[in-house]
Amino acid sequence: MEEIRFWVQRVQIQFGSHWEPPVDVCENEEAYYIVVDVAGVDKQDLEVEYHSNGSLVVRGFRRPPSMGAVQCLILEIPYGTFERRIKLPSSVDPEGITAEYQLGLLIIRVPKKLSSGKARSVQIKP
Repeated sequence: MEEIRFWVQRVQIQFGSHWEPPVDVCENEEAYYIVVDVAGVDKQDLEVEYHSNGSLVVRGFRRPPSMGAVQCLILEIPYGTFERRIKLPSSVDPEGITAEYQLGLLIIRVPKKLSSGKARSVQIKP
């Protein structure tokens, strides 16, 4: 154990520190998909907002696991509050934004507006 202490600098969990979760942004013809890696964050500690300036804001708080009286030698996982802002194009439909939380990933679907330059099939009623 002494060998580990020689090269590992002691660190302490710092609450209130700010961090940004990694994101993937994907798209298809109908929507953009923003996938936010929020492993270890409770669903009730997450918040998603769309602002009229076109930014999508994901906020939350990750609590450290309860492990009793232990001394951590390496802490690479950030804890505390986080916020991530993603600038969206103007061609989105903010009313249709949905979010789903599964297996530590927050998946946000942002539908695209049908642009006036694209053809759209119209069903003819009998």
